[in-house]
Amino acid sequence: MPSLNYKIIEKQLRIVFRRKALLRLALTHSSFQRYGTGRPTKSNETLEFLGDAVLELVVREYLYKKFPRLTEGESNEIKIKYTNTDMLHRIGGDLRIGEFLLMDRGEELTGGRERSSNIAGAVEAIIGAVYLDQGLAGARNFIKKHVLKRDVSGLRDYKSLLNRWAMKEQCNIGYRVAKSHGPPHRKVFHVDLYVDKKKVSRGSGDSKKKAQQAAAKKFFEENPGFDN
Repeated sequence: MPSLNYKIIEKQLRIVFRRKALLRLALTHSSFQRYGTGRPTKSNETLEFLGDAVLELVVREYLYKKFPRLTEGESNEIKIKYTNTDMLHRIGGDLRIGEFLLMDRGEELTGGRERSSNIAGAVEAIIGAVYLDQGLAGARNFIKKHVLKRDVSGLRDYKSLLNRWAMKEQCNIGYRVAKSHGPPHRKVFHVDLYVDKKKVSRGSGDSKKKAQQAAAKKFFEENPGFDN
């Protein structure tokens, strides 16, 4: 079975795991097969699900305490900047997560070690693993070190911009998956954006959220001035 150099990984993450098996699981992509058997092994998807919830909680708690006068909408906009796929991909890139992922050869050859959904998902899975290994306090410290110290002031959340514009203009907006393709661990989604039931743009991404964000961004690019 392929081995991981836990000392190097933990040094990069700036945390030491009590249960190394949790770290290994957090770095196991869904494409990975049991070495030499060809049988699928357990992947990091459940830890990713848990880590997503832990990250949301810690970021919401941080914003509640640091910016008590923000409205719910304002807090949500900042929260999205800290937790979206682009930000998690950036964090995972800085931590060299792609180098450590366990995946099959096909996924690796098609860019799996750089794919944003793989990197972002692994970051969430690591947060989930830290939570199980060291509790909420440990997860909070990890998130503070690697997420909350980021400067998000210049980042734009196009979905939130679109929501504000739609409220101002009294329009109804909606997103619809037009099509998707690729294997489960390498899907690409194409999402159409509708304003008052009229299709106005399409965005693509390796997650539905990312495709929606791309569709909203394209809408503003094609309609300059609407985001003022």
